[in-house]
Amino acid sequence: MSYQPDQLIVATDATQLIEDVANNIVSYAQSCVDKHQQFNIALAGGSTPASLYQALTNKPMPWHACHFYFGDERMVAHDHLDSNYAMARRTLFDHAPIAADNIHPIPTDCDDPRQCAAQYAQQLDITQGMDLVLLGIGTDGHTASLFPDTDILDKTDSNAAACYVEKLGAWRISMTYPFINKSKQVIILIQGKGKREIVDAILNQEHTSQYPVTKVRPAGELIWHLDEAAIK
Repeated sequence: MSYQPDQLIVATDATQLIEDVANNIVSYAQSCVDKHQQFNIALAGGSTPASLYQALTNKPMPWHACHFYFGDERMVAHDHLDSNYAMARRTLFDHAPIAADNIHPIPTDCDDPRQCAAQYAQQLDITQGMDLVLLGIGTDGHTASLFPDTDILDKTDSNAAACYVEKLGAWRISMTYPFINKSKQVIILIQGKGKREIVDAILNQEHTSQYPVTKVRPAGELIWHLDEAAIK
């Protein structure tokens, strides 16, 4: 059988995609706060999430109760242009009333990336898991920093781990499958015709296990949000 999310929601264009996801996050965040006084969200990197974060700053989020984590990070300084934290700061944190103590970046200032990953795993240990994890898909089927043919795919004894991605020549730190899959909800955000081939391969073909994103199977709900360009 082909891989299928619990929900597949297709927007007419990129603008509608961002609006739909932003509104859904606001509604879900408020329901989580109503139930247990807090909303834990893991942010994704990339251009499409950047637009989403900008949209959220104009929405009635329960900011006081939101705690922000990161699905993955590059081993660069937090003010580096390639940093997922830096992108989130520019587009979201600097424009919304978020307490500094509610922002939990992945540390990247260690001599050894594995040491930083261990520190982040300890931070995640004290959470009750994520209410929501935002993810994307690369053209090779990776998600977060879970790349094909990397050791992190088999990591089951830690919430986060470091991995060296040979084709990028770089270290990354990422949440692992066991932690992601404890989440109450995962949203895969996919935009643009550049993702059409990988989306088709995952949704419409057999034997898709070589794509890391297909191992994301949360205890809660898995939702794919796409625009028409990504799925036609």
